[in-house]
Amino acid sequence: MTDLKSTVKNCGADAIHSVVENGRQKFLCFTRLPEADDVWFVVVSDGVNVWRSEFDEDGMEAQRDLVNISTTEAFLTRFKDGFAAGEVSVARVGTKMSLTIGKGAAAMNLDLYETTAADKKTELQTVLFRLAEQTSTLETKLSAANQSLEKLKAQKTGPSGMNALMDLGAKKIGAQAKAKPRKTGMSVVNPASRKRKAAKGVVFD
Repeated sequence: MTDLKSTVKNCGADAIHSVVENGRQKFLCFTRLPEADDVWFVVVSDGVNVWRSEFDEDGMEAQRDLVNISTTEAFLTRFKDGFAAGEVSVARVGTKMSLTIGKGAAAMNLDLYETTAADKKTELQTVLFRLAEQTSTLETKLSAANQSLEKLKAQKTGPSGMNALMDLGAKKIGAQAKAKPRKTGMSVVNPASRKRKAAKGVVFD
């Protein structure tokens, strides 16, 4: 039997996050897998307070029954798709946080509870470094993509492209040098006509 952690990873729901606005306040909703136990954490934080719910196999089964989903894979896939589509909302009820994923009849509701001071510190540290690492990775990939793009541009305007431009310039110069010479006696202003010879006076013997 596949353990819960493997199922969560295979469904891509092990490290997802979404920023949610509720009025003027913003919340970061995210998931993670702890190193030790075979459980899945769903966490919400406003940057100061942290609410969390953890699911083991039994907890996941109970949550699936609430939304009438037959398999853990189907539940996690719907959960992940809701995050990807931005269909995530939160509502604070006393010390509890209600997290809703999806819309309409297909929506899933999870109750999260305030953590202890130690767990709060752990969750905030974990998500802080995870987001920083993701940002660094994206910057590295972007830099590599820009370098590849510059190489492609250089290849297109490289030696072959420069030679073509030089050949074109040489042809223009050659064409100008080979301009048709003016025939003797032809007008400079109007090459098709001959110059008029000056009239000579009457010569008396």
